[in-house]
Amino acid sequence: MDQYGISELADWLEAQSDALLEKRTQLPEDKVVAAVDYLKVLKHPAADYLNTLQGHYFRHESDHKLNLMADEQPLAELEDRIMVNHVDGSITEDQVNFTYNHEPVFDSGYAPKKDLNIVKFGLEVIGAVATSGHLQTVAAALSPDAMVTLVVAAHRFATWQAQA
Repeated sequence: MDQYGISELADWLEAQSDALLEKRTQLPEDKVVAAVDYLKVLKHPAADYLNTLQGHYFRHESDHKLNLMADEQPLAELEDRIMVNHVDGSITEDQVNFTYNHEPVFDSGYAPKKDLNIVKFGLEVIGAVATSGHLQTVAAALSPDAMVTLVVAAHRFATWQAQA
């Protein structure tokens, strides 16, 4: 993954949305994980968070944007999501601000399209500033909970795709 890879992945996901939702194309979960790892926001490799207990994550890394209610369940089971929905500021002055909102993915059963949108849109917004080359500024401004959300949403969507 490089500074352009995040936007390229977001563009690919957008172009493949229908095929992904129709399960004709598999979501490249490993590429989402690679994008999160490239950003260097999390303390550990992104894939490790799927097995991390919610309570442990809450106490040691969370920035408390996610509602982590099940201390003994792994983050892979997390139903709360936050989406990166906007970025503003000045990258040349190293002042970037991301905004987030909660997305209900499990209101009436699992809604895979919402998880796909969280991943697509989050990567698009992040990718827009990652191409600037100011990786440390971008990483410092990003929420760890938003990065965990990208991993969890991609994993849950890929799991849904694998189901008959």
